[in-house]
Amino acid sequence: AFHDFTLCLSRLTKSVTDCLNFSFQEKRRKVDGMRESHISPYRKPLTQLNNWPGCMEADRHESFIRSILSKPFKIPIPNYTGSLGSKALGLKHAGVRKSLHDPFAEDALVLYEPPTLSAHDLIKADKEKLPVHVVVDPVLGKVLRPHQREGVKFLWDCVTGRRIPGSYGCIMADEMGLGKTLQCITLMWTLLRQSLNAKPEINKAIVVSPSSLVRNWYNEVGKWLGGRISPVAIDGGSKEDIDKQLVNFISQHGLKVATPILIISYETFRLHADVLHRGKVGLVICDEGHRLKNADNQTYQALHSMNAQRRVLISGTPIQNDLLEYFSLVHFVNAGILGTAQEFKKRFELPILKGRDADASNRDREEGEEKLKELISIVNRCLIRRTSDILSKYLPVKIEQVPPTINNQLQSTPVTGTGELKSLKSLKKLAQSSLMEFYLDSQRFKSQICLGQRFYN
Repeated sequence: AFHDFTLCLSRLTKSVTDCLNFSFQEKRRKVDGMRESHISPYRKPLTQLNNWPGCMEADRHESFIRSILSKPFKIPIPNYTGSLGSKALGLKHAGVRKSLHDPFAEDALVLYEPPTLSAHDLIKADKEKLPVHVVVDPVLGKVLRPHQREGVKFLWDCVTGRRIPGSYGCIMADEMGLGKTLQCITLMWTLLRQSLNAKPEINKAIVVSPSSLVRNWYNEVGKWLGGRISPVAIDGGSKEDIDKQLVNFISQHGLKVATPILIISYETFRLHADVLHRGKVGLVICDEGHRLKNADNQTYQALHSMNAQRRVLISGTPIQNDLLEYFSLVHFVNAGILGTAQEFKKRFELPILKGRDADASNRDREEGEEKLKELISIVNRCLIRRTSDILSKYLPVKIEQVPPTINNQLQSTPVTGTGELKSLKSLKKLAQSSLMEFYLDSQRFKSQICLGQRFYN
């Protein structure tokens, strides 16, 4: 009986298990069916290619794309340059560097010529590090006169440290009318575009001038460079607007920036110097630079504290009556070339002034002349000055003609009156001269002697 009971229990258990399994499988089929009928729209194919006539073309296109993607990346078109002048994708091809402009062209102004290498040295040299020619843009080079070409070469040698090792400033002291502005614009454009390393020497430049010349500088840059560059001229506006423009300028980075030239007045620079001190500037040009003769004023301190290694000072009258003022100008462009102010005073100023004293001995005069020659030899390494006499080559011969005229009675009367007036002025000056006073005193002295002789007689 127990055996029969166990058998019945096992059959009952199996029946219940089968029922449960059947129920579970039914539910699973329903769930799977719901999943198949409710596919996520993000997982469904957009369309079945077999349902439209162009399926064969689409298959070929897909196969072509797969074949391209399966291959390693290659440059699409060798040496391709887009419409905007951007470089093509892919690895940069190593090659011999070359200058931006042809150094062997007619009337080319070459500022730097790399040393000539032998064939053996050329094979051993690294082609990616060889220096290249630095040639002034022919657009500017063809309009420069001989003295201006010489001036641009002098400026470039100074600001690149080739004239005085370790010093990168100079003073452009040509007289009025010799083209100082054009020479400085040529220097700026050359530094912004090229160097002996086949890349721009600087990326930003600042021109500081009196407020009346800010617009003139802006016009000159546009005149000579046209649309090749976009300068920013600040000659007025609210403090917020000026700060915004200066922040946009000084925060630019990279070899080529959108607005590489800032033209600003001395007063605006002094008031907003804290903004311009936040970044580095490649070149600073100070027009009418004799305004910086006092090293203690705020404008001088603001400009001198700027993070700018290359500095050019423009002044038609750089020679000052005070030697310390002259020292301030030289110290601004090349700090340390004459020592500190105290060292300059002890080394140059005192001996020179002592030698010029009226009571100076011959030895003091000789020592003063020697110190003056030494000072001139040092300063002339970073100062260039030409007079307007060189313009006589470009001017026509001066011819003076004095045509004779005959005045009528009405015209002669004022002329005669003018002559009488000149005579009266001459007599008045003679009466006020010390010679006349001496003559009158001598006459009084003689009269007194005569009176005395008469009294004693």
